Amino acid sequence: MAERKDVPDFQRTWAVIALGGSLDEATVDQVEREIQQLGGAGARLIVDVSELHFLDDFGVDMLVLLAHHMHRQGGLMALTDRRGHMRQILGEAGLEGLLPLFGTVAEAMRGLEG
Repeated sequence: MAERKDVPDFQRTWAVIALGGSLDEATVDQVEREIQQLGGAGARLIVDVSELHFLDDFGVDMLVLLAHHMHRQGGLMALTDRRGHMRQILGEAGLEGLLPLFGTVAEAMRGLEG
């Protein structure tokens, strides 16, 4: 019989969440579940908003709260948007510094690596 070896404890430190439709109360639970599965310090969250067709103040507030949560836990968060419609929304809300925006998930991963 083979000798039992210790299995490394791989913490989940990256998550990519793709949101579509409307960002409202119906999607909050899904996003919160993903965040709870992330490890603490060094965790990275990428929220792909390319397929969002509606984003109201509630949705913007939720994204801001997620970013603050990630920062408090020692992690980082970024948004991706292939269509480019979020740049204007974030600019109007003055949130470009808090919510980094990338065109693709791969670009966001490179941006959050350091």
